Amino acid sequence: MNKYQKISIGVMIGFPIFFLVVSLFTGKWGFFLWSLAPSFISGMTGFFASKNTNRNTYNYNNKQ
Repeated sequence: MNKYQKISIGVMIGFPIFFLVVSLFTGKWGFFLWSLAPSFISGMTGFFASKNTNRNTYNYNNKQ
């Protein structure tokens, strides 16, 4: 797992935890619920983009 995949997993886990804490303090669960989809989408996009880049770089280096 490369550096960018770790960052994207951190985004997928970190942002909902932050908004969970905000929701616990304010009592408004909309903060937490509305943060789930964007953090999941951005995290998965970054994870798969870096995974595909790794695979393409590995294949290119092995062909030479």
